[in-house]
Amino acid sequence: MTGESSNLKATLSRFQLSNLDLARATGIDPSLISRYISGNRKLKKDSWQAEEIAEFLLMKADTSEKIEWLKDQFEASKLPVDIQSVLGMKRNLIQWISSDKGVPADDPAEPDEWEEATEDEKNAEKQKGLVHGTLAIAAALSEGFRAMPQDESVDLFLTSDKLRIIIDPAFSDMIHGALADRKINANIVICVSGDTRHLNKIIQTYMGEMVSGTMRFYTFFGSTQNVAEQMFCIFRNRQVAIITETPVGSAHPIGMFVDDVDFVQEMSQSYDATYRYSQSMFNIYNDDYVRNMIEVLYCEYCIPGALCVVKDSINPMYMSLEAYWRVLRKDNQDEGEYAWKCNEYRRFHDSFVNMLENGMPNREIISLKRLKAIVSEGKCLMAGLYFLGTGFYELDLQGCRDILAGYVEYLNRFPNFSLRILDDLPELHSSNCWHVKENQSVAINDWNGDVPIMCHSGHSALIQEFQKHYETIWKRGTGSLGNRAYVISILQSIIREMDEKLDNGASPGQS
Repeated sequence: MTGESSNLKATLSRFQLSNLDLARATGIDPSLISRYISGNRKLKKDSWQAEEIAEFLLMKADTSEKIEWLKDQFEASKLPVDIQSVLGMKRNLIQWISSDKGVPADDPAEPDEWEEATEDEKNAEKQKGLVHGTLAIAAALSEGFRAMPQDESVDLFLTSDKLRIIIDPAFSDMIHGALADRKINANIVICVSGDTRHLNKIIQTYMGEMVSGTMRFYTFFGSTQNVAEQMFCIFRNRQVAIITETPVGSAHPIGMFVDDVDFVQEMSQSYDATYRYSQSMFNIYNDDYVRNMIEVLYCEYCIPGALCVVKDSINPMYMSLEAYWRVLRKDNQDEGEYAWKCNEYRRFHDSFVNMLENGMPNREIISLKRLKAIVSEGKCLMAGLYFLGTGFYELDLQGCRDILAGYVEYLNRFPNFSLRILDDLPELHSSNCWHVKENQSVAINDWNGDVPIMCHSGHSALIQEFQKHYETIWKRGTGSLGNRAYVISILQSIIREMDEKLDNGASPGQS
């Protein structure tokens, strides 16, 4: 037995797991796992098997003792990857348990055939537009992104959600950076296999772009087994990148870059035809469609079903009718407009209270950092749709105080309403609000652009992933922060600070 293969065995033993446990969790044949451990079969770091095994082992590293043990093994093996992050831990674990860990995982020169290629062969392949390996493909694609004018869109088509390169950190980091730096959007059509694990990994990787609306995902069902997996990246009127992988996963992907004008044009036309038959994973509204956004909010809050909310702000839904109407009166002098907005909020308010009275579970997470900022600034910026308008709205300190008082009232009144206050929210939640209607829908209100947008979906894979993400954040507030009395005491303390500021000269109408 080699030292390399014994590492997997040592980890299973330390975590008190059997070969069969590993096989059942990962879908890998038990006999293949036995051959990995015996050293009769190489476990390659770039294989899907290594990826699945590492994910399972990290999930089972559920105590500090197990984590520290893994860190000790990594340090003893002089692995250079940062082990303070989940990604760093995963990369280290794949390196440590694999049989080919002596070569960096992202080295495009790893396969023997590529190492033995002559300079003439390499140059000939470059002339054909061929690129080998994830890093080389990502670098070549980044040039295409840099050549795009801002505010344009790039089209991507994936023949399968099992394509590995789309979730590879080297490739996805390039996509994240390109979309952010160039202020461009991406339309992605994915042929889904029906195995939600693969689609869920794509969702996890690009959740930030989904929330901001810079990536729009569309799906349709196709073949569950392909001879090869491919991705087409179409820079209209310029270039098409064709990236091909083997389904097995041991070989590096190959990228071919085509500049022929007729080919690029016909590929664009083919993409458009496929796009028409796909289904959007997210419906995206800006406040030109404020009526649609309002009706989505009504469905989230006022029809039966458990609701989970995480909000980098505070929620006007908890204002009393009188407090809400005061805010409306401030900015709506037209009696007709004022009247219909008052009636609309009453419809929301009464239906929401009715749902809570009938026992609808409702959980919300807000940020203590945001609450302190509201006290300091004497106002709160939120989407205008919460007050039945467009753009953004600055709610005055009195309005913010009324919302917190509403939180306290609802906590005292409804045992099925729970609130957790975290010191701060993850970066992914900066200036937005998530609603997850359990097993029904997910709605994201994002306020990072020039105008608020809402992303809404009933796609089961999206709901599942966003629900898992919500539960992770909710668990951060377990213990004292999850105690109802403690949460009320925090709110009352913030309210007292607001009252002192109002008493010292901040008028109810001051923004």
